[in-house]
Amino acid sequence: MKEHVRMNRLGKALEDNRILKFVVLVYGFAVVFNSFMIYRALHYQKVVLIPPGLDRKATVSGNNLDDAYVSAFARYVAGLAFSYTPASAKKQFEELLTLFAPEAYPEGKRTFYVLGEKIVETRSSSAFYVDRIEINPEKNRLEVFGMKKLYIDDRKIEDSAKTYWIEFKVNNGRFAVVSISEALKETAARERPP
Repeated sequence: MKEHVRMNRLGKALEDNRILKFVVLVYGFAVVFNSFMIYRALHYQKVVLIPPGLDRKATVSGNNLDDAYVSAFARYVAGLAFSYTPASAKKQFEELLTLFAPEAYPEGKRTFYVLGEKIVETRSSSAFYVDRIEINPEKNRLEVFGMKKLYIDDRKIEDSAKTYWIEFKVNNGRFAVVSISEALKETAARERPP
């Protein structure tokens, strides 16, 4: 009789073991499936942003930026960098530096703090009116065309067409400035499409 009880218990234990293995397998499959779905949801999510100066929706998907979003940031950066007064220059440049990529920040800080000191020292003011913006996604560069008016005290020193290049990068949907420079007229004319 004891042999029969022992075999009965062994049979129940094997059956319980099979059920537990099945439950562990189902849980494992559920965890893998859930992880895949979470990865997919995070990878394909879209964020709707309204950056400063934009009056409509712009979307960012991964590292792909909407042209309206990039243009709005170009206008915002151009306003901070090229339109200033002695009273507003340092504050604007500090705000502009928050948009710089971490690796470009030291050079940008050096450049814009020196420029800020010169603006206060010479009491110069500038107004830059954006005419158009061209986006070059292959080079991660924006070309900002416009008119620049430069004043020292109340005397107009400069009134000319200028082109600026804003090098940028996109990191997890965040627009970051890498460098800002004035385009040379010959280079800008050569690189502009016909």
